[in-house]
Amino acid sequence: MKENNFFHTGEENNMKKYFNVALEFNHSLIRDIVRNSIEKDRKGYVCIVDANVLFKAQKDHNYCDIINKSIVNSCDGSSIAMLASLVYKKQMRAWNGPDIFSYYIEKKHKQLLLGSNNETLDQIKDRLKKKGFDDNHISSLSLPFLSVEDFDYEKISMKINNIKPDIIWVSLGAPKQEIFMSKLLPYLSKGIMFGIGAAFNFYTGKIALPNYQIGALKFIWISRILSEPIKQLTRIIPYIMIMPKLYFKENKNKNK
Repeated sequence: MKENNFFHTGEENNMKKYFNVALEFNHSLIRDIVRNSIEKDRKGYVCIVDANVLFKAQKDHNYCDIINKSIVNSCDGSSIAMLASLVYKKQMRAWNGPDIFSYYIEKKHKQLLLGSNNETLDQIKDRLKKKGFDDNHISSLSLPFLSVEDFDYEKISMKINNIKPDIIWVSLGAPKQEIFMSKLLPYLSKGIMFGIGAAFNFYTGKIALPNYQIGALKFIWISRILSEPIKQLTRIIPYIMIMPKLYFKENKNKNK
């Protein structure tokens, strides 16, 4: 295996931490890191940090460590970006999962939908065709319904390594998908994994993106609540409860 196939071997990246989580708000830099990693046949993972991920990272140090060992993380929460903007007195912009998926799935990189099924693959391909894009660069690989500890990561990696994708979309939901990516990473020969949550469903229209926003606030979480009210409310309410604490703690520590 080539030496440059390795991007991260457990070290934390050089991203600045906001609320104890490594985040990059510069969209161009995120794209540069991903592009350079693909061009050099490296491997690694990207976490899309929404309110649920941020909340769980405050409570679980091991999970936080996984998030902070990615090649780069994007902020998938306009409220998180707003908090950071208030603390650091400059505009921070979120780049959410649905937008990231739309940006890359329409590129010609070889891509794998992991944890998807043929129906979802067909729907994504159909949408690509309707938008005038080629669909021969994507494939899918289903996963059994197991706890994150019970997957046969070596066996899964053998199938992925035979496909040789540049980008691997992991749709298992947080925190499962981030833990899954960290466990799968050592077995991969190449490929940048994205923990992407419900982005497949946004792209195919199963979940509608809101057509309204106030400033940088896009209210994607409202669409999630309407589609899965109980599940999403149990995630968003704990985050809202700790928002004041996050703000004051970050404001206190920002110059340290």
